[in-house]
Amino acid sequence: MNRIIRLLLILSCLAVLGQVYAQFDDPKTIEVGPHGGISYYMGDLNPVKPFAMSDWQYGGVIRYNQDSRWSFRFEYTHATVKASDEKIKWRPERGLNFMANINDFSLMAEFNFVEYFTGNPKRNVSPYIFAGVSLFQYTPYTSVGDSLLNLLYHYTEDTKALSDSASFFDKLIGREKAPFKFGKDKDILLATGISIPFGMGVKFSLSRHMAATVEWRMHKTFTDYLDDVATVYPEQHAKVEIEDTEYDLTDPSGKYTLGQQRGNSAFNDWFGMINFSLTWKFNLPDGRGCNLSKF
Repeated sequence: MNRIIRLLLILSCLAVLGQVYAQFDDPKTIEVGPHGGISYYMGDLNPVKPFAMSDWQYGGVIRYNQDSRWSFRFEYTHATVKASDEKIKWRPERGLNFMANINDFSLMAEFNFVEYFTGNPKRNVSPYIFAGVSLFQYTPYTSVGDSLLNLLYHYTEDTKALSDSASFFDKLIGREKAPFKFGKDKDILLATGISIPFGMGVKFSLSRHMAATVEWRMHKTFTDYLDDVATVYPEQHAKVEIEDTEYDLTDPSGKYTLGQQRGNSAFNDWFGMINFSLTWKFNLPDGRGCNLSKF
């Protein structure tokens, strides 16, 4: 009987050690936390100057760590991007400006270049790359005098040209036909877009459960309407009257005529960001029982 008990104890210890080793080798964890940083835009008003007129962005991230190499994350980001012909000076004579609020929902996969575990002092830093897909809502505004106007209420370019140049994804959601509205409040007008986020970064394990990341990210969008500048000047200009003063939203400079190039429809708009995150790790049980990893 004593031999049987000793044998069972030995087998139990081996089983526990085997599970511990497996958990070290293949930990399943979730990390949750906030992120923030700066955001910027590349498009018809700023085709060549990354980080020009950058603004703040913030949000939250949930990361599932499949193993020491692969992670998958869902991320929400609220970003502000803007540009001005006067400040960027790509085409200063045009006199256009815009600011857009973006709410982005991204699903991305990450690959660590070296084996990494949050909480492991021997594997506490790793560069990584990532890519995925996102759905975002945006509202472009323009500054007119002391007012900020929602450009989705106004057709600043020729509607036929917009329809002809619209991407497949813009046509899919109907953006080339009319502004996209959500909610009962008529003052809330949003457009929807699809993008491919990608980039690179570095992960840092700060403690047993806390980690930080620093990354650069770009979003290749499938719309040219983020800045409301895409095609040619139309015959009918969008105009507004504010305090007895009339403003031309299509051509503030008053220099252009029908058919002249207002934007470049051959290239869609992009937005990017420098992102800092701070996350807290939670261990997950695997199919064999509790996660026994000390990490």
